[in-house]
Amino acid sequence: MDKLSEFFLKQLDAVVYGIIGPLSVAYIIPKFFLDLQMNLDIYYQDIDVFNYAGIFFMNFGALIAIWCTIVMHATKKASVSPFTPPKKVITTGPFKYVRHPMMWAINFVIIGEIFAWRSPMVFIWFLIWIRFSVIYIARHEEPYLISIFREDYLDYCKKTPRWFMKFK
Repeated sequence: MDKLSEFFLKQLDAVVYGIIGPLSVAYIIPKFFLDLQMNLDIYYQDIDVFNYAGIFFMNFGALIAIWCTIVMHATKKASVSPFTPPKKVITTGPFKYVRHPMMWAINFVIIGEIFAWRSPMVFIWFLIWIRFSVIYIARHEEPYLISIFREDYLDYCKKTPRWFMKFK
């Protein structure tokens, strides 16, 4: 396969992943839970402060995702797409503070949806998502990264917390 075809296939893979992965987790599934809530006639009063908080959290999550993507692209060490194997451990940008900032980006978007939509059903999805992401990271992603990077990733794990930033 020539380089151009390989490039386009990688781009297509990234788009497919974006639709199946983050778009589903952060929008399609929460909308399903919101529709379920409406079908159950569960409604809450529209309160501006919740709308603003929701918009803030969603935008904050988007900014983290963009920051992560820029760092991955600029360092040429990794890709947002899981179909492109990482080349090196990234320890700069948001990866300097927590090992899985993209998960935090998705978490903040869903928290924003909970506020903006005032949705207990989306909150239930958030709890399911949190449990899934904790299991996925511990049982798949981190063992995979350790198998690729060995001591480099283990050293990174010693210095950088998995989920919550350390404040000095």
